Amino acid sequence: MPIYEFRCEICGEIFERILKVDEPWPPCPRCGEERVMKLPSIFGFTDAASFRSEREQAILKRARDYLVDGKVGEAKRFLEKAKQYVKTERVSRLADALQQRKPVKGGYVSRTELVVTKKKD
Repeated sequence: MPIYEFRCEICGEIFERILKVDEPWPPCPRCGEERVMKLPSIFGFTDAASFRSEREQAILKRARDYLVDGKVGEAKRFLEKAKQYVKTERVSRLADALQQRKPVKGGYVSRTELVVTKKKD
């Protein structure tokens, strides 16, 4: 049986009760009033803003991973699609900044590795 939280509309008392689904709501333990309001439980709902923030963070992380790997074209395509579905300021700013970025001529320059050779005597 779940635990429900209630608040009395008259005296403001907040209390908890274990109830079955079809049981009527209990009266207030302080004043005995029948007019009580069931409070939303923290576990009963998710905040839409936190869900959007988590999605935005995941999108920005994936775009950053593309950019770190040097896949600018894939990051552009990914952010253009993401901008249609997740309409946040940070995603649209990054997508617009990547669209204005010009490609590097000659591809990407990679650093050569240092080769150590032993001198013969």
